[in-house]
Amino acid sequence: MEREHKYWHLNQFKLSKRLTKDEMMHLCEFLVMKHFKKGEQIRLKNGNGCDVYFLKSGTVKIISLYDSGEEAIKYLVNEGEIFGVLGLTGGENDNDYAMAIEDSLICIIESSTLRKMMDNNSRLNNYLFKMAGMRIQKLERKLESLVYKDAETRITEFIDDYIKKFGALAGDAMVAKNILSNKDIGKLTSTSRQTVNKVLNEMKNKGILDFDKNIIQIKLKTHKR
Repeated sequence: MEREHKYWHLNQFKLSKRLTKDEMMHLCEFLVMKHFKKGEQIRLKNGNGCDVYFLKSGTVKIISLYDSGEEAIKYLVNEGEIFGVLGLTGGENDNDYAMAIEDSLICIIESSTLRKMMDNNSRLNNYLFKMAGMRIQKLERKLESLVYKDAETRITEFIDDYIKKFGALAGDAMVAKNILSNKDIGKLTSTSRQTVNKVLNEMKNKGILDFDKNIIQIKLKTHKR
């Protein structure tokens, strides 16, 4: 019964379309399901290498810890997404770790198990390498943004992208849960918390943005879709 339960959860991910039912059931034998509380750290490496994570519910942030002790948030992971795939290509930074922004349910599989399956399934192999490539491209675009765009532009573009990714239509607005602190947004955009607070309040005063402790929203008439 437990394996059927895991199968149901895993079947919600796009990766399942690259697997036969037998391969899915095999994967479920090694799959571990775990609940993480808000603020709980999630390791990206284990004693044998890396784990790959399927985020069933909740939100996770991927964090880089620099030698100086400073932290930067590299990107956010939404429910239905997979993270840790850079470990399959050797691209995961040893100082990276993940943290649950809200209570999260995650399916965990060792990368060695996936690698064996990838060797025998070209569709799975191509899909996971494509995912890793897209993740690297997003990180490269973020680096370009730091070089060529000012702080205000980085913050406003991040807010727009965040609401597109995590929000949904509600009447005449795009609405998302407000689960990030100004400090988090600062770490995602390489700006200060004070600058984030200033830009968000300016956007609110102009009627572009509205937010409280629960939600953040952009009205459709000001939102380019």
